[in-house]
Amino acid sequence: MAQPQDHIIEAQDTPLVKPLVVVCGLAGSGISTALHFLEDAGYTAVDNLPLYLFDQLISREVEANKRQLVVSIDARTSGFSSVAFLTLITDIRKRLDQRVMLIFLTTMKDELSRRFNVTRRRHPLMHMNGETDLSKAIDKDIHRMKDIAELADIIIDTTGVAPQQLRRQLLLAVGSTAKEPMPIKIQSFSYRHGAPSDSDLVFDMRFLTNPHWVSDLTNKTGLDAVIQDYIQEDPAFERFMNQLKAQLDLILPLYQQEGRSQFTISFGCTGGKHRSVYAVEYVAAYLKSRSYNAQIKHLQLSSEA
Repeated sequence: MAQPQDHIIEAQDTPLVKPLVVVCGLAGSGISTALHFLEDAGYTAVDNLPLYLFDQLISREVEANKRQLVVSIDARTSGFSSVAFLTLITDIRKRLDQRVMLIFLTTMKDELSRRFNVTRRRHPLMHMNGETDLSKAIDKDIHRMKDIAELADIIIDTTGVAPQQLRRQLLLAVGSTAKEPMPIKIQSFSYRHGAPSDSDLVFDMRFLTNPHWVSDLTNKTGLDAVIQDYIQEDPAFERFMNQLKAQLDLILPLYQQEGRSQFTISFGCTGGKHRSVYAVEYVAAYLKSRSYNAQIKHLQLSSEA
């Protein structure tokens, strides 16, 4: 079996995006997790496709519809045998002019045993073959996958690998366009309705002077210049924003490097119409000036539209 590190170095030399990625490997090595990461990177994901449907799917989705597809194959796969799979992948490589990447995930046996014991899940071969011993099921899986591992373009050993590390290795392997700006959703909300559940960061803007109590400003919103001028007159606004911009300058590149598919920042105030709205507009303008893909949503203003 080729050494995992050798394959990863080879991938760094040829970071070309492939229209078809096949993720296979040992049960429990992180195949489903890998599939989710590549789906976030823009691939259409198909989990545990029966082997007899593989050729039909490639013909329709990759060759005809020109979609980028990632398919997982493992011990659960209906109709699987190493001979049948190797014949299939050899044929598809010819049809797609080698624009196929076969990624094999492996893990040390002790780690696989630990994962199955911790999650209390049975190994797939224990379901399919009536095997009652976990150690023997893992050995059988290693044996039946040996030939596939030797044909793989890249082998990734997930033993002791954190999810973020696996994500980076996968994106590097497929030559993902992960260098494009990470979409950042910036939204305002009212605390009367609660903070949005999709928030990665939440900031409470109720420490600022509230324009609601100024009669001429009550019916306006943070989109109006007069409200923005009023909020900017509060000395706390500039101090807060200077610290926030420094924080975002630090953390956003790190989240981008992790391969995050999206990041959401939420600003709240009492009614979701004044202070939080202007905070969103201000931060979005700053991030756009830094070439980030900032997308704005005002939840309470949208609900009134």
